Amino acid sequence: IVAGWDKVNGGQVYRIPIGGMLTRQPVALGGSGSTYIYGYTDATYKPNMSKQEALQFVANSLSLAMTRDGGSGGIIRLASISEEGVERHTLIGDDMPKFYEG
Repeated sequence: IVAGWDKVNGGQVYRIPIGGMLTRQPVALGGSGSTYIYGYTDATYKPNMSKQEALQFVANSLSLAMTRDGGSGGIIRLASISEEGVERHTLIGDDMPKFYEG
């Protein structure tokens, strides 16, 4: 997944799958835990989210993937990219969204 911001097109997200083709998409998934969250993404993603909505959407997505996939790690690192630059956030422990843990 590659993302950025420029004066002409604003925020952009690209996906480069194993075959190597670069495709621009409104949202992109990747990694070992991504297969667990396609349904969540389809049901929850909406265009033109606010920055806070987008950060929460990504944090929820990663937390759900981590719950099902042992290889997805135990920390969430987020980056918000805008005209002002990159704003980074790290969620650990009790700061991460919680879902069913049965």
